[in-house]
Amino acid sequence: MEYQRFLTRGFKPFNPLELAKETEKIVTREGNEGLERKYTDFYSVPVYRGIATGYAVGCCLRCIYCWSNWSRDFPERFGKFYSPRQAAQNLFKAAEQGIVYSNYWRILIPKISKLRLSGCEPTIGKEHLLAVLSFVKESKYPLFILETNGIILGNDRDYVRKLAEFKDKLYVRVSFKAATPEGFTQRTGAIGEFYEYPFKALKHLLDEGIYARAAAMTDSRIMPKEEREILIHMLDEIDPKANYAKTLEEEVIDAYDTTMKRLKAFKDREYARKLIQEFLEI
Repeated sequence: MEYQRFLTRGFKPFNPLELAKETEKIVTREGNEGLERKYTDFYSVPVYRGIATGYAVGCCLRCIYCWSNWSRDFPERFGKFYSPRQAAQNLFKAAEQGIVYSNYWRILIPKISKLRLSGCEPTIGKEHLLAVLSFVKESKYPLFILETNGIILGNDRDYVRKLAEFKDKLYVRVSFKAATPEGFTQRTGAIGEFYEYPFKALKHLLDEGIYARAAAMTDSRIMPKEEREILIHMLDEIDPKANYAKTLEEEVIDAYDTTMKRLKAFKDREYARKLIQEFLEI
């Protein structure tokens, strides 16, 4: 089966759990110190008032507006393998170095005390993530933020139970793409029935006592107002105390280079063909 790249018009909806398995074969491998995983980089950024971030390779969704680098679509072409210990040490090192690419932000945020895995989908490679968290648990850093699309966690309650072992330092940000099967397929490329999995993930996380909150791509250019209202209602049913009508973290489409090229590829088959060829010939 041909590996799923970015979406093009007329795409066939895919099973995101199957894509996760295929991606895991590419971005993980057994090593001398446990399951190794691919990352593109580790460095500190100003979001969350300063956080050291590891950028994971590979995802199980294909959102048309995605900002992530091309390792999402071509995981075999990007990134390096790191053991759990190496990944954790790189996070610690990035935190110690602080924000190095901007004097403005370095002065504004002189100290980094938070850690994060982000980029593509960090929950791919279960054993790796849990092992990274075991190193974080023993570190001096008080907070680890896991950013996820919720597909894998919504399908694997055992995974969530094991994450709960680290709940004293863990915050999980679940990113929602849709509140209807149709919207989910249109924006992510995945089969519509899987739209429920991020909701299941949020419920599993809260039931296990893990601090978790929802964020959502509610840009009115792709999500109708009515669907946004459905989304908030569904979230409030899971976590009434969150009061998502007032507190939901809402995202909009930003004109990143990767975003604009993915949107163009969706509309222009010839452009998409050349783009794929370009990356496969690297």
